[in-house]
Amino acid sequence: MTRVTGLETEFGVVCAPVAGAGHGEDVDLPGVERVASLVFRHRPRGYRNDNLFLPNGGRLYLDIGAHPEYATAECVRVRDLVAQDQAGRSMLSQMAQDASASLARLGTPGRVHVLANNTDSAGHTYGCHESYSVPRSLDVEAVLPVLASFLATRPVLVGSGVALTGTPAAHGQGGEDQAWGLSPRAPFLGHLTSADTTGKRALVNTRDEPHADPTAWRRLHVTSADTLMAEPAAGLRSALTLLLLDALEAGEDLSDLVLEAPLRTLSLLGTSPWGAVEATTARGRRLDAVDVQEEFVSRLLTRLEREGVPPALEGADHLVTDLAPRIIVALRRQDASGIDTEVDWAVKRRLMEAHRLRHPQARGPVLEALRTRVDMAFHDLEPSTGLTGPLRSQGALSALCTDEERHRALDHAPATRAALRGRFVRACLERHADFAVSWDSVRLDSPPTTPVDLPDPLASSDERVDALVAKVMALSEEETTWIDPVGRDGLGVPG
Repeated sequence: MTRVTGLETEFGVVCAPVAGAGHGEDVDLPGVERVASLVFRHRPRGYRNDNLFLPNGGRLYLDIGAHPEYATAECVRVRDLVAQDQAGRSMLSQMAQDASASLARLGTPGRVHVLANNTDSAGHTYGCHESYSVPRSLDVEAVLPVLASFLATRPVLVGSGVALTGTPAAHGQGGEDQAWGLSPRAPFLGHLTSADTTGKRALVNTRDEPHADPTAWRRLHVTSADTLMAEPAAGLRSALTLLLLDALEAGEDLSDLVLEAPLRTLSLLGTSPWGAVEATTARGRRLDAVDVQEEFVSRLLTRLEREGVPPALEGADHLVTDLAPRIIVALRRQDASGIDTEVDWAVKRRLMEAHRLRHPQARGPVLEALRTRVDMAFHDLEPSTGLTGPLRSQGALSALCTDEERHRALDHAPATRAALRGRFVRACLERHADFAVSWDSVRLDSPPTTPVDLPDPLASSDERVDALVAKVMALSEEETTWIDPVGRDGLGVPG
């Protein structure tokens, strides 16, 4: 079936001293909350709060814990999803650069960094969530054991990689392969399901928020993903999950792959270099995590050959047919040289090997600190200090999307309900009209109108929205008088 999917990414922020600024280590730099507030002070023009529905259909807001968060528009195609995700990062990167410039004008020798990672030095974790629309008829509870076994072993393919500490390999004995685990997020996930996204971190969030017609749809909210920088890995993550949902909805029996203890397997993957951790099935079959993912990939490939490439994988089917098998081979051979421009955990190891060659004397805590710096720089969205931009320009970090696709995603929504919402938001911003928007409704507030409900996430045309956009564009200056948003939900209110 055709379904929409989206990504929600939480980002870390920090203000660090500017190298060579001539100031001592005791310089007073703003803390995390002030930094986050400063970043959103430089949000796109036309908004007056920190909860922005955007013309590209996405949503940018300041989440609890001073975390910027960007949620993509509803997408049907994997390529659109990755491009939309990159668009959000571009927006936040520009906001952070503007925040740094404002600090410089005040004489504060600090640079604002936005980090697309999963943990900070204080031991906090923040995540990357995936949303998939599924029909209300699908018994999610019934397929959850299969889904949980898939999600618990998925980091072997699409983990972001985490620098290990306190081990002989971490201190410099041997190469980098043994100094990196597969997933920074894995150790924090202690539940299969939970209605709470912060107190009880789980593989799947069960809060029933379909953001659509609740009689037809529900939202599968996966809350266990690592935040990825490599576009091919990000595309593969969604492509495999979409294919699995297609298989489950078609009634395919994958129950022999249900694991006895999926959370234990996932936890071990956090510090495993190659995924060779126990993954015994509920039927007593002794496998490791790589075996399980190989089985899933093999069966999904068989389905792909039988059913043909679905629209969701248009221009991205090679991620499943080529990249996924190559990652499995790399894990088996314990040699990531064939995938070290496409998968985050492999790219980081290659980068650190290069640093080891340049700094052969580095050992112990010095080497661990260097590894952590490389890890952070890989996830840094600041162009002057982050690694992904230079790596991509050098051909050392592969892309899935073209520059044109990324650029278009900045202000154009995919051909889903997001296109309706985006057109309305763009018109209101252009005419300086007050409005309120949610995922499934739009409302003009100056002058007040009845909300237009948008219960179908796949509908990209609607005469009611056409009429509302026309009304916005025809507003006089007197009719767009600013109104006080206090007491309103504030979603998308400009200013």
